[in-house]
Amino acid sequence: MKSIILARLINRVLEARLKREPDFIIGGAERPYMLRWFIIPRNRFFNVYHHHIKRSDDDRALHDHPWWSLSIVLDGSMLEVLPDDVRRQLRQGDIVLRRASSAHRLEIRDHWYCRTLFITGPRIREWGFHCPKGWKHWKDFVAKGDNGAVGPGCDDE
Repeated sequence: MKSIILARLINRVLEARLKREPDFIIGGAERPYMLRWFIIPRNRFFNVYHHHIKRSDDDRALHDHPWWSLSIVLDGSMLEVLPDDVRRQLRQGDIVLRRASSAHRLEIRDHWYCRTLFITGPRIREWGFHCPKGWKHWKDFVAKGDNGAVGPGCDDE
């Protein structure tokens, strides 16, 4: 119960202070996957972002991250898909700590949305996708030159 109250409080503060365009749009401006606001200036030690997740991750593979991360669900709901097709629903107030190598993807169901506070540690590795034939660097998975277009994914293995 306390985490829900904290999530509501953080969400209200961010909504009041972030009355500006997002700092970064992931997935293309026409149909964005995620809107990202920088809460503190980006730096090499740790980062704090406000994410508004508008649609699901690419469902062709799970991905990992270049740093450990902590997600606090501020508003809305999403499913997190883990290895072996394990799914867990994350709701307002849920807190998830992930290692950089933790593979997952996010699903947003029809008429859902999710807002999170996303905190990262320092970059400790490259990140990528967990394809059937092994790990694939993100630059080889996504579309070159267009972060909104579907890239080759695992197909060219």
